[in-house]
Amino acid sequence: MQNISVDKNVINKAILFVIIFFVGYSVVLSWSFLFQNVDDAYISFRYGKNMMSGDGLVYNKGEYVEGYTNFLWTVVTAPFTKIESIDISIFATSFGIIFSVINLLLLSFISRQFTESFPRYSTYLFLLPSLLIALDNTMAFWAIGGMEFPIYIFFILGIIYNYFRLNDSPKHTSYLIIFLILCTLTRPEGNMIFVITLFHMMLFRKRLNEFKPVVIKIILSYVLFCAAYYGFKYFYYGQILPNTFYAKGVTDLSMNLILGVKYVIMCIGFRIYILIFIFFIPFREAFRNFRLSYLILFSFIYVSYIIGVGGDWMYANRFFVPIIPILYLLSVVGLIYFIKKITEYFSNKKTFSELKLRNRFRIFVICLCVALFSISLSNLEYKRLILEEDNANFERQWSRFGQWLKINCPQNTIIAVGPAGKIPYYSELYTVDMWGLNDEHISRLKSTRLQAGHKKFDFEYVLSRKPEFIIGYAGFTDNNIPANFEKFNSPEDYYKCMDIVFRLKKDFRELNK
Repeated sequence: MQNISVDKNVINKAILFVIIFFVGYSVVLSWSFLFQNVDDAYISFRYGKNMMSGDGLVYNKGEYVEGYTNFLWTVVTAPFTKIESIDISIFATSFGIIFSVINLLLLSFISRQFTESFPRYSTYLFLLPSLLIALDNTMAFWAIGGMEFPIYIFFILGIIYNYFRLNDSPKHTSYLIIFLILCTLTRPEGNMIFVITLFHMMLFRKRLNEFKPVVIKIILSYVLFCAAYYGFKYFYYGQILPNTFYAKGVTDLSMNLILGVKYVIMCIGFRIYILIFIFFIPFREAFRNFRLSYLILFSFIYVSYIIGVGGDWMYANRFFVPIIPILYLLSVVGLIYFIKKITEYFSNKKTFSELKLRNRFRIFVICLCVALFSISLSNLEYKRLILEEDNANFERQWSRFGQWLKINCPQNTIIAVGPAGKIPYYSELYTVDMWGLNDEHISRLKSTRLQAGHKKFDFEYVLSRKPEFIIGYAGFTDNNIPANFEKFNSPEDYYKCMDIVFRLKKDFRELNK
């Protein structure tokens, strides 16, 4: 192929089109999801609401258990839980879409740093990684899901962007430190990303200007931050690791390997026709390349981590989302290597002209993009969570049933829940989390169930807490329900819960108090 000059105005217009498409797609997806956020987001919102009410960063008043893993997102969204006229989901969705748009732009900026290695294929690098993100159903779903992943991805991309530019200006060292700290405040995986970055710096120390002062500044800043942050966690909650670490059975290695491998295969499987191009990267050459080697190392360790912790139980690729932008960028780099090889082959054979090859590759890339949008839309979140499982109606009715409980039950009522987000958030009642994310007793039990995030339960313990309502199943069946409970639902259709609900029979409620 001949050298291709890139018209910046054309690229900027194309990026603008990608952003408009992504925002429109996210809004339509949110509408299809009945403008709901996922239930798990409301665990964090409940912590934030209690904090804003003066009861502390807790799930239940007086119980200091860290049942969240997104400290920064919990604190940032907390003030919006006090605005009664507008539901928290509106703010969370708006933040998610805004940060996702920023991520599209930031990924484009990172991609452009590879153009010096591939000047003839600049158009692919400028546009294609961001376009793939916009076409991926998972990215749009988590833009509107209400959880921390859009800002978490923003911090990861911020780390990559500033790390790649460390030699350009001292300010990028400061920015890198800030993004590393914000990343760790958002998700505990930030510690792993810090280690990855530091390890890579050691490997490529000869490529970095003023290596020693830069490394010392980064290490000292991060260590001081960790001392303050984890010191707070220890004195506030009595432990450094969040309760979710124990509840999800992160140390169950053999069980996690089975679940994790299955999860990663599922996540990669729906994108294999694009991710396969990663293997066209000449790894021996790539390992000597400062930028490529970092992305490869980052991806390998992060995917290994996902496998090690057992993945996730949802179809929505939740744990896989942070790595998708990096994998798509690597896929585009691999695609360029693939195109170069094919071009050289056919040029030697003189089978096709340069113009024909260029046009055919454009058609090929368009087909990849159409395939990504069609397959992800027809197989992932939209199909499974919205069409097949009617999850949006479940989510909406959990919210409404929680509102019914707040209206109709005394404040000293105790509820036990499987879905631990929306019902506790809206009811504001004392809650026993039957899967143990917010319960120290259950979280310390031995894992007995082969399902990520739902391995531990203790129904006898739940009954000992004397709940008036048991909502959802958590390791038990109808046969385990005592005779003093009966199936229940709201008398009004508007508030009816779509999940199973058991309520203590009227004659036993006074005895239960």
